[in-house]
Amino acid sequence: MKKLLFVLAIAVPLTSQAQKEIKPSLPKADKAFKENKLDVAKEIIDATTSSQEYMVDKKGNPSKNAAKAWYLKAVVYCALDTSKNPAFKALQSNPFPIAKEAFEKAKTIEPETPAFLTDLMGLPLTNSQVETGFAQTWFNNAVSAYQEEKDYKKALRLTEETMFFIPSDTSVLMNAGVFFAPAADDNEKTILYCRKYIAAGGKSADPYIMMFGTYRDKMKDYDNALVVAKEAVAKFPNNPDFPRYELDIYIKQGKLPEAKIAMEKQVALDPTDKESRYYLGVINYELHDIEAAKKWYNEATALDPKYFDPQLAYAELIYADAKAVKDEMNQLGITKEDQKKRFALDKVYVEKLKITLPYFEKLEKMSPDDAKVLDTLLNIYSDLGDQPANVARIEKRMKTLGLLD
Repeated sequence: MKKLLFVLAIAVPLTSQAQKEIKPSLPKADKAFKENKLDVAKEIIDATTSSQEYMVDKKGNPSKNAAKAWYLKAVVYCALDTSKNPAFKALQSNPFPIAKEAFEKAKTIEPETPAFLTDLMGLPLTNSQVETGFAQTWFNNAVSAYQEEKDYKKALRLTEETMFFIPSDTSVLMNAGVFFAPAADDNEKTILYCRKYIAAGGKSADPYIMMFGTYRDKMKDYDNALVVAKEAVAKFPNNPDFPRYELDIYIKQGKLPEAKIAMEKQVALDPTDKESRYYLGVINYELHDIEAAKKWYNEATALDPKYFDPQLAYAELIYADAKAVKDEMNQLGITKEDQKKRFALDKVYVEKLKITLPYFEKLEKMSPDDAKVLDTLLNIYSDLGDQPANVARIEKRMKTLGLLD
């Protein structure tokens, strides 16, 4: 945003107007403003805009200077709002609403006029230059309130005032929706300004992330969270996170078949999408289709041999076969027949542990501190009965990590 092109002069002592009648005069108000005599400018422009004789012609229509008078009043009140002079600040407790109303009146009277004011050299200042300059000031104050004062509600208010001047500025909308409104715990405005950012042509994915989190975590509105996730997947097909968002909501809503369809579409669109293949494995596991789960875990691993999650998931499925045998053993009684059966099952159990062990030993190398891997290895080594050194090693590691007393 361009800086405001005129610079206010250094503040001078306030002019005494005590007991003096203030007469309407647009030139005098303009002169006082340019000299930074904001107290004088305010009194004169207030008197001017309050004068029926000055603002209305004989036919009852706005006078030829009415629009300029309203515009100057707006600028004077904006200057009061942004002034650092305590005396000027004390002249009006909340100048912005008055400035906003005056801007709107000026543009209602003369909507096509490109410039109402001139600079110190007498050259026209376009309305766009004036308003963009004020917008810059307001937004700088909003950033200061957010970063330095930690007053998030104030930051949001100042940003909303900035939007009066530049309602479609994507940078301002982004900050309002992604930072200021969430920090102020205003969920509705978070959604509002993220949506406005998108409507204004913003290209960042961050507003979708913020809207999704707001709907899902703060508002517990899973239906709208799913809408946002689907929009994000469609708009950013190469972003690996957004399919996870969609999957998360389907799982929360117990819609696993829908989740499966969504992931299958994602997989079909991108033969290199390892994450969607992993999540498709998770979905199939939840749907009790173990062979399909293994297939998708293996496809994810084939795309990235260092991808830990699908390899852990696959190893757990292999270990589940061994645990099923152990559970069957634990259900047996103490009869001779049960003991004979237990002996036979124990041989099967050991063989299945030996099949399982290499998977978890590989996982340990990939992630030496993973609690689930270490706990499973400890159980396998202990049940095999011939791995005392490894049992001691795993126990020591788990104690060091605080995973074992």
